[in-house]
Amino acid sequence: MEPLIGALSAVFWGLVVLSVLIVVHESGHFLVARLCSVRVTEFFLGMPCPVKLSRKSKRHGTEFGITPVLLGGYNRICGMESTDDELLADALDYIYRTGSVTAADLIRRFSIDDERAYALLLTLVDWAAIRRYDGEDAEHPVFKTIPRDAAFLCEYDAGHDADEIGARSDGDVYESALAPDALLAQERSHVYQGIGFLKRLAMLIMGPLVNIVFAMLIVVFSLSVVGIDVGSTEPVVGTVNEQSLAEAAGIMPGDTIVRIGEHEIADWNDISEALGELLPVGDDFDVVVSREGAEHVLHVALTGGAHELLGITNTVTRMRLSLGESVASALSYAAQVAGFALRLINPAHTMEVVGQSSSIVGISVLASEAARTGAFELLLVVAAISMSLGFMNLLPIPPLDGGKILFEAIQRIIGRPVSVRVQNIVSYVGLALLLALFVFVLRNDIIRFLM
Repeated sequence: MEPLIGALSAVFWGLVVLSVLIVVHESGHFLVARLCSVRVTEFFLGMPCPVKLSRKSKRHGTEFGITPVLLGGYNRICGMESTDDELLADALDYIYRTGSVTAADLIRRFSIDDERAYALLLTLVDWAAIRRYDGEDAEHPVFKTIPRDAAFLCEYDAGHDADEIGARSDGDVYESALAPDALLAQERSHVYQGIGFLKRLAMLIMGPLVNIVFAMLIVVFSLSVVGIDVGSTEPVVGTVNEQSLAEAAGIMPGDTIVRIGEHEIADWNDISEALGELLPVGDDFDVVVSREGAEHVLHVALTGGAHELLGITNTVTRMRLSLGESVASALSYAAQVAGFALRLINPAHTMEVVGQSSSIVGISVLASEAARTGAFELLLVVAAISMSLGFMNLLPIPPLDGGKILFEAIQRIIGRPVSVRVQNIVSYVGLALLLALFVFVLRNDIIRFLM
């Protein structure tokens, strides 16, 4: 029964910790997208699934929710995929003057093939410029216009008139005063591909950055407000382990160690050195302690020969750092984690880093153990995982955020978009690499914690 309870505890705390950090991460992407007036149609905890619990925001139009597949989370930010089809403007204008179309309608109207017609429609769906309705015939879906206000803003756009939009319906016909190219330019300005390089960069980097800042805030709070336990160097006994040599000899918490054998004791380091010499030998020795102003000679009997531990610990005090010291410690910790993450992409150290990393199994076990110890310890584990997730996501490996940042930088340098085909190939290679690393780390965690 106990192993089952332990497993359930690990699953529960693993899901709690990872869910919190995923929401924190995706919130970074979402907030910058909204600040840049980019449409975000969905914000979900969990992977896409037909079964979901959600609520649509009247203010943003975004559907917020949760799915039962709690293995991640996502924002559906419009226009993440680039497109350069010259018919896109005419197709958008035609749909809004018609109200609703099928792929067959576009094929007839523009004399194009089926593949190109669907590519145009799905691009506009991805932009949240139109909606798809499968209806009874999923093989021949209908694509309809969405409600707009007088400024042609939809529910996902900042500044839209919600009351006016509420009077409209999907599939309404619009007579826009804008030329097709101007209409498309207005739509493009509300999607990822239509905003400037620096804004796209900010949108990508903010997810990992929020994870890092979140972790640093926890560390600063922990060090400056909660404080940390620091072992004293004074030769005063803090605890005595049950059934230990120290307990058998009569050593008690609060005793001050004066002498161990022939070794005079001035601080706790002297105790460690003296015991390091005497315990392995296996011969009995005396310990002189000061208790309530009087000295007592206690005999330590090493029954059975050599021992490793006497069974005592030093006293512990709670120390709170100043705000400046806490911030400096948090920055130092962040630098260490960043260095660890960078070592992953250094072939000379990749396997070493992978061997020291934890999968979702290891994270769950650590979170469960920390939760049993206390809220403070759980907070520190959350900070450690959040910091690691932040820096790992910044690695230039598609499909991580760092990989997307790399593509943006390359496109900026060469002055043109990297083809979707090339991006997909590189992303598949990166995904295969990440899956291989995940399986390797998962195997290590299973051996470490479950076998």
